[in-house]
Amino acid sequence: MDSALIKLMLLQGRGFLRRMVRGATSPRRTILLAVGLGVMLLWLGPVVIAATKMQRSDPARVQSAAPLVLLGVCLITIVTSAGDKAIAFTPGEIDFLFVAPFTRRQLIGYKLGKSFFAAMVTGLFLSLMLLRHARWWPACYLGVLLSLLFVQLFSINAVLIAQTVGARAYSKVRQVVLGGMIVLGLVFFREFATSSGASGGIVDALNRIRESQVGSAVLAPFSVFGLAMTAPTTAALAKWASLAAALDALLLLLAFALDGTYAQAAIDASARRHAQLQRIRGGSFLSIGMKKTARYHLPQPPWLFGAGPIAWRQLTSAFRSARGLLLLLVVVAIGAGPALASMAAASHASHEAGSRIAGTLIGVMLWLTILIATMLKFDFRGDLDQMEVLKSLPICSTALAVGQILIPSLMLAVLHVVILLGAARAMPQYRTAFLAACAFAWPVDLLLYAIENLTFLLFPARPAVSSPGDFQVLGRQVVVMAIKMVVLSIACVPPMAAGYVAFLLSGNSVAVLVLVAVPLSLAEVAAFIPLLAWAFRRFDPSLDTPA
Repeated sequence: MDSALIKLMLLQGRGFLRRMVRGATSPRRTILLAVGLGVMLLWLGPVVIAATKMQRSDPARVQSAAPLVLLGVCLITIVTSAGDKAIAFTPGEIDFLFVAPFTRRQLIGYKLGKSFFAAMVTGLFLSLMLLRHARWWPACYLGVLLSLLFVQLFSINAVLIAQTVGARAYSKVRQVVLGGMIVLGLVFFREFATSSGASGGIVDALNRIRESQVGSAVLAPFSVFGLAMTAPTTAALAKWASLAAALDALLLLLAFALDGTYAQAAIDASARRHAQLQRIRGGSFLSIGMKKTARYHLPQPPWLFGAGPIAWRQLTSAFRSARGLLLLLVVVAIGAGPALASMAAASHASHEAGSRIAGTLIGVMLWLTILIATMLKFDFRGDLDQMEVLKSLPICSTALAVGQILIPSLMLAVLHVVILLGAARAMPQYRTAFLAACAFAWPVDLLLYAIENLTFLLFPARPAVSSPGDFQVLGRQVVVMAIKMVVLSIACVPPMAAGYVAFLLSGNSVAVLVLVAVPLSLAEVAAFIPLLAWAFRRFDPSLDTPA
């Protein structure tokens, strides 16, 4: 690699550290940096302490799961546009490096060098998180690092091969791979369901897939990474790490062999990546893969004081990102299927196990709600760059606020209802509780999105695509999340308290609880709408729109 490119990478690393440290000059940024560092220490500290004191995971389980996880990540890079990240350059790098006297292989080396340093930092955090599943930290770190490099090199080669065979042929391959992933998920669900009655059902399902002829042949190249991560001795680590490094070297040689199409592939991937980042910054995360034209349109809704057209616009945006929504629903369905099958088996086995799994399902749904609420940004968060247009519309701010939160809350409520109905069918003894929870789905989601958008309008910020170690971004996310969770928790107390009192006075009637608590929740939503409209009116696009 040319010495100028090496110096450029060193300057970029120093600039990142300077931006993170010197950027904390104001009191607000200093607080955010301290919060980010504190959260990282509070998160990784107990993980490391628990990994050193608790019993380590069975190496056989890790070695069975690691190849499947690595294979899944590689397949996702083919199906989605995630592979563009491995080969994409920034607009400044394209303008200056592509016209500079550098060869294609030097540019590949520069990109791989940046990926290697990023993998070293990311691998540090991941190795600490996965330390409990390894025997010692050096083996865990080296195995994770080689796995990250394998994924990076696989992504680069996938994009280069796609550029070579052509976009149309590659699209067919992606469709076949997506179909294969769905079939694999169904097979795994069937294997899991048949073995869920016994202890360690997921391990049995993984072993069945791994021990089959097709599974053993496909997973053989990926097994060395799990073996390297769980190596008990230095000799075993050297053996398996050498094999993993040899696989990485083969992919590296293949990338250099395909360098003839690298320049054009990098430019195309960079353009797609830049457009994707612009959509993320605008809040339309699920618009990945959105077609330029649509052959269908939704019927016009009633006016509803102006809320109808606003909701119709957001719903149209959601439908035109159907590919991202479909992928999200497939992931949720594959993840919820084994959980519901396990609930059904556990409920028949023992009441205690069923209660424990039901509690786990509630916790998973809470985290799923937080995750999806940050992704479904068909509201004010996705219209940050169109605020001046929204302010110029002849629509009352209250009706506009209602139209903005209507669609994403309804989409999230539908997902909640589907999961809760599946849980009610899997566990008949808790059917009444799950059906009652369905009645609370939309009111609580409306309240969640009202608080989400109110916080955004008061403290506007673009979605940040941060790199590992950017503690200021982490600190801001933690502070904003804490504010939203505190407000949501306080808002849920009065309806639940009134509903519980009515529940006791009515002789433990769940129907009375629902009839009391749901209208109070809707009343709180109605109380938040004027606040949301006020925050929209005070929003000044010339001052509050972050760069």
